[in-house]
Amino acid sequence: MRVHALLGRPATVLALLLAGFVATTAAPASACACGGVVSTDPAAAVNGEAALVHWDGSIETIVMRLTLQSSGDNAALVIPTPAPAEVTAGKASTFDELEELTAPRIRTELQWWESRETSGGSGEYDTATAGAPSGGPTVLTQVRLGPLEATTLSGGDLPGLQTWLATNGYTMKPEVTASLAPYLEEGWAFVAMRLTSDVPLAGGLDPVTLTFPSSRMVYPMRMSVAADRSQDITVYTLSEHRQRRSDADADTQIVDTEFAGRIDGASDPELAELVGSGAYLTRLSTFIGNPKQISSDFEFSNAATDDEYVRYRYVSQDVRIFGFMGGPFLVALGAFVVVGLAVLGFAIVRTGRLHRS
Repeated sequence: MRVHALLGRPATVLALLLAGFVATTAAPASACACGGVVSTDPAAAVNGEAALVHWDGSIETIVMRLTLQSSGDNAALVIPTPAPAEVTAGKASTFDELEELTAPRIRTELQWWESRETSGGSGEYDTATAGAPSGGPTVLTQVRLGPLEATTLSGGDLPGLQTWLATNGYTMKPEVTASLAPYLEEGWAFVAMRLTSDVPLAGGLDPVTLTFPSSRMVYPMRMSVAADRSQDITVYTLSEHRQRRSDADADTQIVDTEFAGRIDGASDPELAELVGSGAYLTRLSTFIGNPKQISSDFEFSNAATDDEYVRYRYVSQDVRIFGFMGGPFLVALGAFVVVGLAVLGFAIVRTGRLHRS
């Protein structure tokens, strides 16, 4: 059995900053969806990111999971949100089920002839309140989710936020810090999360859920302007209808719909709660070749129709008869039958002539 096409892979969303009580001169290891990676480990890298975005018309929920590799002993990320977010623990099973729901459907093609391998196509809470110094942010809440510490911040100016982050162990490149300014000017809040461990990081962190009021479905992306390499981002959306990218940057980026369809329920408890009695699931992938051109967050709105869309993975299966490829075997058999009939016909005609003579 030969696989003609393998389609789709989880991609990336959200900003990851590997920061570990390091100087701002630490070498950037890699870039990811919302900014850059900074670490004492020059090989630090985000191997995979995934996010689910749900919006019910007034409340938005983002569930995110990161997979990273680093020999450093600290990791941190900063996420802007339109309003202060409540942070809770998520479950890996949420993304396992999302992958299963949006995976390509398999179609089998029967191969009667020997052929070269070809590529097929696809169809389409503890609470801590701290007074802020002049210009500094206010700490609204701080929770511990296993080894992860999450702090919700609001207010302040850029120098004050930068000072708070540096004082609390979040060291960021200047270009990443500068990308926070537009959010501050618009009154957004931030969730600062950090993981401190004595062992190297390898593999997926437990997912984290952010819930906050929002007047629209939005996914923070402007911090990615600080990234120094191309970006691949996959976002799952749950809403009443099929979603599309509707922000200003959508037309300048490669955006593909990888799945669109209504689901009536889910096995995973958190996903089931978001789906409720039914919701429309859309999986959108985005490729950004030049992050320096990013000027807007991802915004989503209803697509023109709720037409369903799935990808296909075509798998070829050889048809063999007595160990031979079916096509050549049947051709040979047919030729043998034709020759046999011709010989038989000739014999009958000749016998008839002999009898008449």
